[in-house]
Amino acid sequence: MDVQSLIDNNETYQKTLNDIEINQEKHLKDFNIMENKLIIKLNDIEESKLILTEEEINKKIEDYNNELSQFSIKIEEFNFHYENEIIKVREAIFKEILKLLEKYALENSVDLILDSTSYLIASNSLDITIVINSELEKLNLNLEYKDFEKN
Repeated sequence: MDVQSLIDNNETYQKTLNDIEINQEKHLKDFNIMENKLIIKLNDIEESKLILTEEEINKKIEDYNNELSQFSIKIEEFNFHYENEIIKVREAIFKEILKLLEKYALENSVDLILDSTSYLIASNSLDITIVINSELEKLNLNLEYKDFEKN
């Protein structure tokens, strides 16, 4: 049995991943705007070096570095957020797969079910991935994720 395949190829999971990507797009536009502002600010610093005093330039550089740091933190938070949301979605599917495996084991008097990554060799006739996938597709999975919150 191949649990990874069951999760990765699940239609509801694929749709949820697509929804997450669409959701991320609106934030990525905001990040691009922020990044462009930082580029403009950096260019302004470069152009001002001949006009401003060293103290004024240092102040502008400090402001720029603070904004760049905050921007970098926001990007890290964004990436971390969506990685965690995908993990939660995968765990939700995995829990459903476990329920289906328990049901299958009871109905078929099976004492042991191994994932495809846990054995060295076995007959393909022992692989119940298709059976579990069929049951998983019948479920109306509600896979939810949270939008990234702007601070």
